[in-house]
Amino acid sequence: MGKNGYFRIRLTGSGRFVEIFPPEKDGEAVDVNELKEYLSARNYPVDVVKLKSTIDSAKDEMKVAKLDTSKGYPEGEAMELTVSDDLMKAYARFYAPSEGGNELTEAEIINDLKVKGIVFGVMTDTIASYIANRDYCRTLLVAQGEEVKQGVNGSIEYLFNTKPDTKPALNPDGTVDFRNLNVLNPCTEGQVLARLIPPVYGEDGTDIYGKSVKPRDVYTPSFKSGNSTEISEDGLELRSLVNGNVTLVEDTVFVKDVYDVEDVGTATGNIDYKGDVRVKGSVGSGFSVKASGTVEVQGVVEGSYIEAGEDIVIGRGMNGMGKGELKAGRNIIAKFFENARVTAGGFVHAEAIINSEVVAKTDIEVNGKKGNITGGRVHAAKSIEAKSIGSEMGVETHIEAGSDPELKKKLHTLDGDISRLKKAVDQIEPVLAAYSQRLKKGEKLSEDQLNQMKQLSAKYKALSGALEKEEKVREACQEKLKAAGENSAVVKVSGEAYAGTVITILNATKELKTPAQHSRFVKEGADIRIKALY
Repeated sequence: MGKNGYFRIRLTGSGRFVEIFPPEKDGEAVDVNELKEYLSARNYPVDVVKLKSTIDSAKDEMKVAKLDTSKGYPEGEAMELTVSDDLMKAYARFYAPSEGGNELTEAEIINDLKVKGIVFGVMTDTIASYIANRDYCRTLLVAQGEEVKQGVNGSIEYLFNTKPDTKPALNPDGTVDFRNLNVLNPCTEGQVLARLIPPVYGEDGTDIYGKSVKPRDVYTPSFKSGNSTEISEDGLELRSLVNGNVTLVEDTVFVKDVYDVEDVGTATGNIDYKGDVRVKGSVGSGFSVKASGTVEVQGVVEGSYIEAGEDIVIGRGMNGMGKGELKAGRNIIAKFFENARVTAGGFVHAEAIINSEVVAKTDIEVNGKKGNITGGRVHAAKSIEAKSIGSEMGVETHIEAGSDPELKKKLHTLDGDISRLKKAVDQIEPVLAAYSQRLKKGEKLSEDQLNQMKQLSAKYKALSGALEKEEKVREACQEKLKAAGENSAVVKVSGEAYAGTVITILNATKELKTPAQHSRFVKEGADIRIKALY
C-alpha cells in the first residue's frame, strides 16, 4: 500500500506557502476540504480554487501554492483525533510539520491520548509503526476497546407440530388427500413435549476511556401449560401426564384426552366428551358426537349431529339425509357434504357440496376432481372458490360472500326486535297524547287514570331507550358488515358457473342468465361484475 499524498507549510522570506506532495502507488491524493480545514484552523488565508488547481497539478511531483506574504512561524506535527459513537475506537490522522517544526514522539502521542481520557486499548504497536514510517493524511486506528459480548435470549423448543396444516393437499391425479390431514398430535404419558433452552449471559466490555460496558439483558422464557402437563424438577422440560393430543394455543401447551371409538351407533350411543374424539369408522344416522376439542371421523357421517369446539374432519364425507348437521368452532373439512347443514367458525374445505346449507366465518374452498357446489346455499364471510357452481339442470344454487353470517343473523334478530319495540311505542304514544290533551283542557283525571298515565310514561321511556340502543347496535353491525367484506369478498370459479345460479356479494345480488367460465365475481359500486379469473 503506497503512501497518501500530504501537505506541509513552507516559510520563506517572501511569505508563507503550502507544499502539496503527490501520493505513491495506490495512495490517495490530498483532499482540498481537509487542507482547507487545516489552514482555516490556523488562520491561514484560503483560496480554494487555487488550492484545488495546485492539488490537481501535483500528480508526479511536489507542487507549491503561495498563501500570503506574511512572516510565519514553524508548525509542529499535528494529530487530529476522532472517536467512534460507541466509544470503542479512536482514530488518528497526522499532518506533517513545517521546516523547523517538531515531530511528535511515541510518548507524546500516547500522552496526548491520555490527556483526552483515552487510557484503554491504546495500540502502541500501531503508534510505533507510524513513528518509524510516518504516513501523513492517513487514518489510523490508535485505540480499541474490548467489545461487549452480547448474550443470547433463552427459548423454548417444541417437540411436536405446532402448526398443523388442516387443509388437505391435492394429489398428482387431481384428487384431494383427505386421509393424511394430521389434525391430531398424539402424545404418550411421560413424553417430553418441549424443552427450555436457557439464556447465555453476556460479558462486560470496556470502552477506550476505561469504562465498563454492560451487555443487554437476556430473556429467560418460562413454560405456559394447560391441563395434563408437568414441568421437570430442573425446569427444563415439559412433559405430558396422559396419553392424548397435544396442541399449542398462542404460547400455551395443552394436552387433551383423545376418546377413540371404532363406530358411533347403537353400541356406543351418543358421545359427549371434554377433549378430542377420534372415530376410526363411521357415525350412524340419528346419533350425535360432541367434543370440546376436535372431532375426527375417518369414515362416513350419515344423518347425525356433530359439534366440536375446534375442528371437524371427515375423511369420507357426509350424507346428512336432510337432517345431518355439523357445527365447529374452527374449521370443517370433509370429502363431500350432501343434504347437510354445516356451520364453521373458520374455513370449510371439501371436494363437493351438494344440496347443503354451508356457512363459514372465513372462506369456503371446494376443489379436487369434482370441485362442484350444486344446489343449496353456501355462505362465506370472505371468499368462495370452486371448480363449478350450479348445474346444467338449473338446480337452484345460492352463493353468498362478503358478510359475516353471525353478524347477518344478529342483524335479522335486531330487525325483529326493533320492529316489535316500534310497534309498542306507537301503541303508547296516542294514549299519552290523549291524556296530555285532557290535562291541557283543564280536565281532572281520576286517580286510576293518573296512575295509568304514570305507568305508561315510564314504559314509554323505557321502550324508547331500548329502541334507541338497539338501533345503534344495528348501525354498528351494518358498518362492521360493510367494512369486513369490502376488500375480501369474492367468488372464484375455475371451471363453469351455470345459468340460474344466484350470487350475492355484500348487498348486491346477480342471477346468471348465461354460463360464465374461468371467472371471478366481485362487487363494484352497486353491482356484481364478472371478471377473468387471472
